[in-house]
Amino acid sequence: MPTNMFRICVFWICMISKHHFELTEEPVCTSRFDYDFKIVEKLFEMDQKIKKAEEEIQRQHQLINRLSTGGSGSVYVRWGRNICPEHATAIYNGYIAGKKYSDNGSGSDSVCLPSDPVWSNYSDGGDSNRGHVYGTEFDEQSVNMFGYSVSQQDVPCAVCKTQKSALVMIPARAKCYSGWKEEYSGYLMSAYHSDPGPHNHICVDSDPEFIPRGSSNDNQHVLYLMEARCGSLPCPPYVEGRELPCVVCSA
Repeated sequence: MPTNMFRICVFWICMISKHHFELTEEPVCTSRFDYDFKIVEKLFEMDQKIKKAEEEIQRQHQLINRLSTGGSGSVYVRWGRNICPEHATAIYNGYIAGKKYSDNGSGSDSVCLPSDPVWSNYSDGGDSNRGHVYGTEFDEQSVNMFGYSVSQQDVPCAVCKTQKSALVMIPARAKCYSGWKEEYSGYLMSAYHSDPGPHNHICVDSDPEFIPRGSSNDNQHVLYLMEARCGSLPCPPYVEGRELPCVVCSA
């Protein structure tokens, strides 16, 4: 290539490199090697910036995935069912359990024991000095709130995870408040009013399932419907003797 033509090409290439690579000073292109070096240097800088940007984008995607499928969300027990609602993920299923209705001690709450226990250290045979945990049955004979007989049936449970961050069980409502999503609805249940010892309230699904071959009258951990009693509880809006529904809501 003629010398003058080479100088002209170098000049215009340097001007282009200044425009595209944002050089802070007028590039000095005294030779082809000088020009090539500056171009390679800028390309290397751009490549490093692109790699950093791609790494940051990947990090943000990983963070979003962790928030959407990992630690975010809420966990609840669906009392009375073996499965979770379609929009929730099942962690495990099992059996509702708790203290015997006539015991003064042991735990005061209902728990969902998994159907596949994994044991640690143990000593079989029983010990009268320890707390006791029993399976659960319905003891409702006079009413048919569920649409079919539940009397003496043993009751399962399922532990479920929803992607929603807030969760609440609302007693005395069959529907969630505006802005909340229903996980499931049912009836408020606990112990018989004259049974000794404390007992928590749980929301049992309105369409309960039963544990196979679990219809014998064991009278251990027993569930009853809860109904309103007027007095300090205002009537209306509550009604004397009316069974209380419940709903589990997420948002």
